[in-house]
Amino acid sequence: GNLGVVIERAAGSVLIVDTSARKTLGRVSGLGDLSHASAVFSQDQRFAYLFGRDGGLSKIDLLTASIVGRIVQAGNAIGGAISDDGRLVAVSNYQPGGVRIFDAETLDAVADIPAVGKDGKASKVVGLVDLPGRRFAYTLYDAGEIWIADLSDTRNVGLTKLTDVGKLPYDGNVTPDGRHYLAGLFGEDGVARGDL
Repeated sequence: GNLGVVIERAAGSVLIVDTSARKTLGRVSGLGDLSHASAVFSQDQRFAYLFGRDGGLSKIDLLTASIVGRIVQAGNAIGGAISDDGRLVAVSNYQPGGVRIFDAETLDAVADIPAVGKDGKASKVVGLVDLPGRRFAYTLYDAGEIWIADLSDTRNVGLTKLTDVGKLPYDGNVTPDGRHYLAGLFGEDGVARGDL
């Protein structure tokens, strides 16, 4: 639990660090465009899942400082999350938009959720977070909507759509009790709050 990663965005690499000893343990290179990269971790904290701006999803082994798997799943991605049971990894995409879901062990595709708002247009997806019960919440940036995806059955994804939440909802967080989803509004001075 004292291991961490430091994104070297210009180099397309990641440093693996020991936060207790305050030292670098290794470097993993070849990770693509990391200009807006983020990471989530497996439940046992051995693996980091890295989301790159080039649409790359990389699984890194923190103990061996190596890439376990890497796929380019979209043209432009902006973050992701891992399900509460640690079995699914979700990636939010700018291009072509939508959310793609992958098996955390194999990185095999499990589900694809297009993001088409009530206006009928495709939207960028941001603010992706995990929720209790194998669910994810995220914003449709262009459409001004918040969606909640239930992946308890990956063959039949359930969607709850909150519309007209404000202009350009962006970064999202969930409250510690898992009850509310908060999205900062890029297009106006405010925050949208959804009761989950």
